[in-house]
Amino acid sequence: MPAGENGHIRWFEDLSAGDIATVGGKNASLGEMIATLQDAGIRVPGGFAITTDAYWRLVRHNDIDAEIRAHLEEYGKGIDAAGKAIRSLFREADFP
Repeated sequence: MPAGENGHIRWFEDLSAGDIATVGGKNASLGEMIATLQDAGIRVPGGFAITTDAYWRLVRHNDIDAEIRAHLEEYGKGIDAAGKAIRSLFREADFP
């Protein structure tokens, strides 16, 4: 299945600043860089972004929203521990 066909993957080269809500600021910026710097001979690596819709679909499918929030509330106790716990939730999650 080509990227984008399922609506959860977008190629960087197809992104612009107008896509921040869909793929986040960093991914949209990569799209902008490819579009504006390519003609100047500056190479920007290609790739793809996972959409925010895909993120929320995974979170809701695995019912991990409350656990993520709880770890974020404990962020003040240690960012490393909170990050490790949240990454673990995603690694163990089932794809819908």
